[in-house]
Amino acid sequence: MSRPATHLPPILMASCFGAMAAAEDSDHWSFVPPARPEIPAVADASWPRNPIDRFLLAELEAFDVPPAPEADRATLLRRLTFDLTGLPPTPEEVEAFLDDPSPFAYEGQVDRLLASPRYGERMAQHWLDLARYADTDGFEFDHTRPDMWRYRDWVVSAFNDDLPYDRFLALQMAADELVPDNPAAAVATGFHRCYPDMVDMNDQGERRQIALDDITETTGLAFLGLTIGCARCHDHKFDPLSQVDFYRLQAFFTPARFDNAYPVSTPAQERAHDDAVRSWQGELAALRAAILRLEADARETLAPGPPRDPRPNTQDAFATPEEDRTPDQIRIVYDALAKDPRIDPEQLDVALGPDRVAERNALRDRLDALNDAGPPPLPVARVLVEDSPDAAPTHLLLRGQYGKPGPEVEPGFPSQLDPNAPRINPTDHSTGRRSALAAWLTQPDHPLTARVFVNRLWQLHFGRGIVATPSDFGVMGTYPSHPELLDWLATELPNQGWSIKRMQRLIVTSAAYRMSSQFDPDSHALDPDNELFWRQNRRRLDGEAIRDALLAASGLLNLAQGGPSIFPELPAELTKLSSQGAVWPVSPTPSERNRRSLYVFIRRNLRYPFFEAFDRPDTNASCPRRDVTTIAPQALALLNDRLSHDAASALAERLNRIAGPDPEARIRLAFLLAVGREPDPSELELALRYVSDHNEAAWHSFCLALLNLNEFVFLD
Repeated sequence: MSRPATHLPPILMASCFGAMAAAEDSDHWSFVPPARPEIPAVADASWPRNPIDRFLLAELEAFDVPPAPEADRATLLRRLTFDLTGLPPTPEEVEAFLDDPSPFAYEGQVDRLLASPRYGERMAQHWLDLARYADTDGFEFDHTRPDMWRYRDWVVSAFNDDLPYDRFLALQMAADELVPDNPAAAVATGFHRCYPDMVDMNDQGERRQIALDDITETTGLAFLGLTIGCARCHDHKFDPLSQVDFYRLQAFFTPARFDNAYPVSTPAQERAHDDAVRSWQGELAALRAAILRLEADARETLAPGPPRDPRPNTQDAFATPEEDRTPDQIRIVYDALAKDPRIDPEQLDVALGPDRVAERNALRDRLDALNDAGPPPLPVARVLVEDSPDAAPTHLLLRGQYGKPGPEVEPGFPSQLDPNAPRINPTDHSTGRRSALAAWLTQPDHPLTARVFVNRLWQLHFGRGIVATPSDFGVMGTYPSHPELLDWLATELPNQGWSIKRMQRLIVTSAAYRMSSQFDPDSHALDPDNELFWRQNRRRLDGEAIRDALLAASGLLNLAQGGPSIFPELPAELTKLSSQGAVWPVSPTPSERNRRSLYVFIRRNLRYPFFEAFDRPDTNASCPRRDVTTIAPQALALLNDRLSHDAASALAERLNRIAGPDPEARIRLAFLLAVGREPDPSELELALRYVSDHNEAAWHSFCLALLNLNEFVFLD
């Protein structure tokens, strides 16, 4: 990748010059396939641990900027554990790592964390931001999407299974076309169904068009790193993307059907469900038959023979001997006799007598309870699928307005990236368009796909991407701080079989990742924004990780995975505003409420307040990088929220239970649980003095203060 020529250091001039230089170049850097660069030579060959370090060190040496020293082991483990799992390390993990003399102890921790089921949950959190995932529609009514969580769980499993990125992308694009014999795979296409939806629109055709516009725009942002949505109404003002390009890309999606209840059960699930239904129906039939036998003599006395009913199935049911009736026939007989106009219920009770009435009523109660406790329905999902090889025409919309069709367009790629017509192979159930798009996106030499994704991985671990605008690789995006490194990573991804875990292992085992955040005034004077990556960036945890850390440190965290979303308690004033809890039905048990933050219900019109304070993104649009603010409500939430106080109380009880009455042992354990290290002597002395001057209630205050440390909410 060529760098704009200038006398300024490329790192420092990128934001002010990169876009201008690219605009003057007909071949913008990101539209050219990445070429694998040579790994640069460096003067200090002892520092690099892998090729990543050589690319960074070559730039650092060019400007005489030394890399920061390596962080201490406790800091490294905490950083690594949060980055890969979103949780703090346990005291046992900290002590085992600190005591491990092996030269490969750190790599062993990396492998352990990548293999943890918590890894997929953390990675899913980042991906769901991109996918604009929510459990409701948004807009005025904000209806619930009861099965949207299946897509969230699919993403978790995909990361845990190390599904190659090319396959990960392709299945979200066109799972129904790529694996038509596996309906469950279609859950992956839920990526395209995460858009906000105004379900009550008068014109349902316009509603569909709005959804297609959103799908097209999000595909461009998430996978291509292009703001192609800017070309919906007119040609892009800066990038070489025309309005025709926008609708040609949209044409890949226009034949699809939006299904909100698509069956995704496996054959094994269907067999198990059939068995459960038969067993349940048999139990119902047994209870009904018992009631019929109990009432038989009394009914025959009051009204001999079956009631009159002209329906053949009812007549057949009564004509069949009792011992030969099917469960359905028993139900028909039971329902017919319950409605028999010839018998007054009070007369029937008199004829039965008190003992048999009591026995009959007990059987009825069991029947009612069992009737309400039938087997759960087979799973369905919110997906994007096709049923036919035929496709309605796609038209460019004049000024992007629904109802003003312009020329018809065929499916095609942005012409600046690939002017060739796509190779589309229809099947008997599908146009094959989306699978053709997936195949094009996952070409190893695609100009954008791998670059965009490895840049996102880099951002996860350094707080800033090599390209600082992760969803805008266009002319108005920032120029890469390390273009050769970006291209090397982009070519390494397919070389590694598109393995996400392998790429992350490469990044987090580098010397660059292991650097401390130690400040150096000379380096800062030259590179105040750390674009050279001369030190690790100090990063604040997101709201989900802070909540999970509170629950983990206190011992309250429930690590159950998957399933429908959960509802933690809300502040009382919000519960009143939400129709006495109807909008936010608090989960019934503390254990259920204390599951990981990934599983907290995402309501577009009522965000969980703790997450909102810590910059939870708006789920109405794809979010490539969360804002990080410093505002008073964050401190107030950590000091006053019920979540914080419950965690502090539980942590105090945990210290007493594990460490016993010894104050020093409690304090040491508290620091290990909360911040992953032992207290230093001054901290220990201060804490001992505080708790010795107060009664047992002081431990709650001590724990609350510990959970409010900057060190608790920041990684450095």
